[in-house]
Amino acid sequence: MPSSDEVMGSTMATLTQVLHRADVSARFGRCPAADLQTVARDLPLSAELGSLYGTSGPLDTVNIPAPLGEITLTPGRDLVSYQSGYRWHGNDRHRLNEWPDEWVVIADHSGDPFIADTAVPGTRVGIAVHGTGSWKPFWVAPTPADFVMLLACFTQAYVVEHLNGPGGEEDDYESWPPAYHDQLAALLRGRAPEVDATAFLKYLCQ
Repeated sequence: MPSSDEVMGSTMATLTQVLHRADVSARFGRCPAADLQTVARDLPLSAELGSLYGTSGPLDTVNIPAPLGEITLTPGRDLVSYQSGYRWHGNDRHRLNEWPDEWVVIADHSGDPFIADTAVPGTRVGIAVHGTGSWKPFWVAPTPADFVMLLACFTQAYVVEHLNGPGGEEDDYESWPPAYHDQLAALLRGRAPEVDATAFLKYLCQ
């Protein structure tokens, strides 16, 4: 049975290949242990997050085209500063009480945070809408590896097939053709059956 590091490495390789096909600039690799130790002084890093950033996480900021903005991934070394506006106030790092201690933001979609819940076995990942007065995540992936595969499927369906496909130049970043929904759901069923495609599409369609 593959180790968690092997699963993460294989999944990240899939995302890397899809991002290349999508013409999205991205570099992935091992975050230095010293950098992760520094991050761990301020944030709870579960074994799964340690596997993500310690084996094949983003080395630079990665921006994936998405409706109404981009999905942005941050490198491991920047995780602490990436919590501004969520875990603490952006200017003075005053702790915001409504943000649970165990939540770590690992990506965002136009300010909506992708949250890794380090208190749950496996470290589930969800996305929450900002500006609503409370954080109510759509829990979409049971592990960071499943989240990475979700991003690979999303990039394949939305960027490669939809935006960069035939007729894609006529579409804008706010369009949501039904065929896109169906294709993304089919990819997730085949490649990431543990991902809650319904919850992810519900978030995207609201």
